[in-house]
Amino acid sequence: MLDGIIALVAGGLLLFFGKRLFWLAAALVAFLFGWQLFGDLLGPMWSLIVAVILGIIFAWLAIKFIRIAAYIVGFLAGAAALPLLAGTFGVDMSGLVLAIIGGAIGLILVAVAFDWGLILITAWAGASAVTFALQNWVSWGDSFSTIVFLVLMIVGVLWQASRKRKG
Repeated sequence: MLDGIIALVAGGLLLFFGKRLFWLAAALVAFLFGWQLFGDLLGPMWSLIVAVILGIIFAWLAIKFIRIAAYIVGFLAGAAALPLLAGTFGVDMSGLVLAIIGGAIGLILVAVAFDWGLILITAWAGASAVTFALQNWVSWGDSFSTIVFLVLMIVGVLWQASRKRKG
């Protein structure tokens, strides 16, 4: 239950405010990555503590070294989101392989088009986290999960893009 609530809140913030509040997006992506990575290894309490520490470190990095932090966050967002996304599509591959592929995609997106890369990565990570949270509460098939993910991703990108023009 707590997993779903945390993923829903973090995902919603990433989905709609990821680029604008980059320091918060960096913290949330690092938090979700650490929580996902250490969840099985350390147990719920220690993984939460490690995830919070990672989030604080990355928030500070994003404020002091935005470009470097953006590349790292792009990698981490892709590494955290692709395994969740692959599960939504029913892909059965190693989580580590998916994390490395997703990380490379995220890094490339941010490197090629900084602003749009951040928008796409934060919307992708947010949509993945929200879809994961909703799957914990509602039993639905892979096809419906895919539709929910795609709709959330599109809405997040459009919302952040509309904010980009205004500010």
